Amino acid sequence: MILLINPRATNWKARIPLSVLSIGASLEGIHPYHILDGNLDPHLVDSVLTAVRQQQIKYVGITVMPGPQLVQAIHLTKAIKRASSQTVVIWGGYFPTLHAEVVIISGYVDYVIRDQGDYAFRALIDALETNSPLDNIKGLSYNAASPKHNEPQGIIDPNSLPLLPYHRVELQRYIGRTYLGTRTVNYHSSVGCPFLCGFCAVAASYKARWLGLDAARIVNDLIWYKNQFGVNAVEFHDNNFFTSEKRTYEFADRIRGQGIAWWGEARPDTMLQYADATWRLMQQSGCKMIFFGAESSSQSVLDLMKKGGTQTPDTTLELVTKMKEVGIVPELSFVLGNPTDNPERDIEEDIAYIRNVKQLNPDAEIIIYIYSPVFFDEAELFQSARAYGFAYPRRLDDWLLPEWQLHDLRKRPVTPWLSDRAIRRVKNFERVIHAAFPTLSDLHLTRFHRATLRLFGRWRYSLSFYNAPYEVAAVQRLFRYRHPEIEGF
Repeated sequence: MILLINPRATNWKARIPLSVLSIGASLEGIHPYHILDGNLDPHLVDSVLTAVRQQQIKYVGITVMPGPQLVQAIHLTKAIKRASSQTVVIWGGYFPTLHAEVVIISGYVDYVIRDQGDYAFRALIDALETNSPLDNIKGLSYNAASPKHNEPQGIIDPNSLPLLPYHRVELQRYIGRTYLGTRTVNYHSSVGCPFLCGFCAVAASYKARWLGLDAARIVNDLIWYKNQFGVNAVEFHDNNFFTSEKRTYEFADRIRGQGIAWWGEARPDTMLQYADATWRLMQQSGCKMIFFGAESSSQSVLDLMKKGGTQTPDTTLELVTKMKEVGIVPELSFVLGNPTDNPERDIEEDIAYIRNVKQLNPDAEIIIYIYSPVFFDEAELFQSARAYGFAYPRRLDDWLLPEWQLHDLRKRPVTPWLSDRAIRRVKNFERVIHAAFPTLSDLHLTRFHRATLRLFGRWRYSLSFYNAPYEVAAVQRLFRYRHPEIEGF
């Protein structure tokens, strides 16, 4: 029996565990397996240990993203090994893909599947069951006297993969209310991204490769959701949904009139190349909001980030103006505090730029992060961080330290190039702008809440006075205000 585990990644919203479902699809009808999701099960460790002890679990596959999921995955893996040292533990996901060496030498993770595991996971199980060699399994890392990393798995066309085994999870429990609609699901329609941004784990993994599902397949799946579960909205968690205008146009044309609102991630320069007809069709088909990585007000910083394409600071300004006319809300993320020669100057310029964005389009949602390095050796941005003395932990257990638990959330990462004053400046500005312009995505806010937040935030914002916003912080805590996140809603 194989146990596939999705550790807890959120405290307030569970999403369909697409990563473990994709692995399950490759096992369906061949190897018996069961799925456990820590986002639904508050007692995941107990549930896993019970399964290991009572159901003769031979293999455990764990998907691991940085942040809270990594912390639970470490504790969970150790508990499994204490309960049954013979149980084989296999990690996959972004964290072990980027840090395979550290994971393998930990002593408690047996194998790592790097990048897409749709083929490699089953190939590994087949090899272990038949005592066959492992050296031909692409994307596999393991100990062979010393850590060994097989050649990478090339990007897999999602159109060639089997349908996800949705019957393996309680889909009804993942459908929820968002800004988009009352019954929203999450969906992946593509793999990778055609760009090489130096701060992005996707770029580090896929090296500018992208493949997408056919528009007809996407729409058929969403109509199935609608018919089976009354779904009326979808969040596309693709790393770059809008890469192909042709696919976007066909999708919008096919989904129009189905009563399904939608959201996805894009690049500003890509979207500005879209024809007006495509924009109109997107709006008519139910596209309510699009997430963009605006990142910085500085062309030199964008160049350092290797944003590629034709993205400039002016691109974002032009984009938010266009989207105001079209009637689709832009959701913009900014990465402040990059390891440049003068990060505090850059922060002040970014704050002024963000204010300009809000003046051009007051509806624009603003998401603010502090730069956290991604293990991407080719990236100049990562090398710049190293020059300031940044280094990742060399032991997997060190990721349990408080500073590293916060690092990959990009709210308080390890940043030796930033002073405490600079970090406070970013956090204070974030508090004030989110009080002055409460996010649309926090649906539990009432009109009273929003009016109160604006009362406390607008005077500070109008005076550009961000220091010590204690009263703003108190009101946000009182209202349990949720700042917008990169994952949307």
